[in-house]
Amino acid sequence: MKKRTLALFLGLALGAFLSLLYGERTFRSVLLLSELLNFEKPGWLEKTPPRPVVKEVSWEGPMGFMKADLYLPHPEGKRGGILLNHGVIDTGKDDPRLKRFASMLCRAGFVVFVPDLKGMRAFRIAPSDIEEIKAAFSHLLSRQEVRADSCGLFGFSYGAGPTIIAACRPEIRAKVRFVVSFGGYYDLRNVLSFIATGHFEFQGHRYFRKPQEYGKWVFLANNLDWVESAEDRAVLRKILKVKLRDERAPIDSFLSQLGGEGRNVLDLLSHADPSQTESFIRKLPPAIRSSMNALAVAPVFKDLRASLILAHGEDDDLIPFTETLRLAQAAPHSEKVCMKILKTFSHIDPEEKPLTAGNLFSFYLPEGWKLFLLTYRLLGYR
Repeated sequence: MKKRTLALFLGLALGAFLSLLYGERTFRSVLLLSELLNFEKPGWLEKTPPRPVVKEVSWEGPMGFMKADLYLPHPEGKRGGILLNHGVIDTGKDDPRLKRFASMLCRAGFVVFVPDLKGMRAFRIAPSDIEEIKAAFSHLLSRQEVRADSCGLFGFSYGAGPTIIAACRPEIRAKVRFVVSFGGYYDLRNVLSFIATGHFEFQGHRYFRKPQEYGKWVFLANNLDWVESAEDRAVLRKILKVKLRDERAPIDSFLSQLGGEGRNVLDLLSHADPSQTESFIRKLPPAIRSSMNALAVAPVFKDLRASLILAHGEDDDLIPFTETLRLAQAAPHSEKVCMKILKTFSHIDPEEKPLTAGNLFSFYLPEGWKLFLLTYRLLGYR
């Protein structure tokens, strides 16, 4: 028997024992935890029959026709619901890893609702996404399969920001019971400073981590259409194509073709001194700055009424973990916050270490306990 399988078996045995003492919620939390720590291979939770029923549903949204996948657990009956935002990914609701995660949450007892967000699927994050998330949540509440008094939203990475903002909107904020943010942001200015310079800070503590180059080019793709100069847009589009194909590819030959507007965008993404970030942001095209302001969590966060479950990978190289510390610090109801910084995740992908005695006690057990507390809190909303 492999060591990892043995560890999971012992963990499940412990979970079964705890369930006798503390109930089904504890046992389901342990099962969900085992799936999260062994994400690539279906475990006991995924093998437990029956399979979730998945339906494609549609409705009229604020920008036209919308569709979503609806995951229904067994046995039938009203359950708490989760709107799961797929984030900035071209496969949208059909991403295999997202589908697996949605199935896990469904088997744990939730009705899971995964809308297809056209902007994020096209690598665009825009204020219109907030309206689509809000409309999708309203549709979820209207469905007969859910308990409308126990529904919430779940956002990953850059998709977590619009998810939180939607939960703050007056039309739905009183109806959102919980919000989960995994690897999300509080202030995009901090994120831009990090993806350019690698520097980040919180409460006087300064950190450095080499950021993913990919983050820069996602920002450019997201904002390219807001560049006013058609000539600069065309050159930046060529640069983007080159960099998305090979992040290490040189782009020097394009620089002389750029005007001031295009150079300002590249300067923001390539500067090395975090004290200069604000000055570069001020030089961005007005439409980009306006979009950034509309996607800022900070100005609306005070309006949030929901409970918060916050998680962030300590080694995240796309959005620094200090952004989740800021979310927890600024939450309007601190008593309704469950926040954990995890060594078991980088950005949103789990990390593994050899299962030695040292790692068991220094890594797997303490980090597993953090994840258990998060999953246990979440399963309380079913």
